[in-house]
Amino acid sequence: MAAPLEIRNSPTGKLFPALGPFLIGGIFGFGALQGVAAGADGGHVLWIALLSVACLGFGAVIARGAFDSSVKVTLNSQGFRDTRAGDVLVPWKKVRSVRLSSGGKGGAMLNFELTEEPPDEIKYSAANAFGIMPFGKTTVHMEISSLDVRGQDMVDAVRQFAPHVVVKR
Repeated sequence: MAAPLEIRNSPTGKLFPALGPFLIGGIFGFGALQGVAAGADGGHVLWIALLSVACLGFGAVIARGAFDSSVKVTLNSQGFRDTRAGDVLVPWKKVRSVRLSSGGKGGAMLNFELTEEPPDEIKYSAANAFGIMPFGKTTVHMEISSLDVRGQDMVDAVRQFAPHVVVKR
């Protein structure tokens, strides 16, 4: 029996997306300081300063995931579990197929087609927002671009743990 595959966050997968909000927050902060130095209206400067703080805070929320070393996704002989999407075990017998959808340089999402609707914990989780759309009611979407594993490695693990699952291209 193969050892379970435990997947964690990728530090680079979390830090690089945080650079944008930090950069925008810095620009707004610099603009607020320039406004204060130029003697601009306090109300406008306050709004710019609040936008700066909001962008910096958003960047910090994104970046803190890089320091979270807990297991996010587990694949084992029983099924798969994603702590970001309900933390519910989905048994392999309920999985019909898996598809790796790429977003640019590599796989960004694994789509698991189930034989029935997923549990409510998965269906209504923020990580599976597509699950509440009228299409794809039996599909679980697992974002993998922020994890420390390549998409093809996860597909290979699915093939190993559940040979009956069809791998779609």
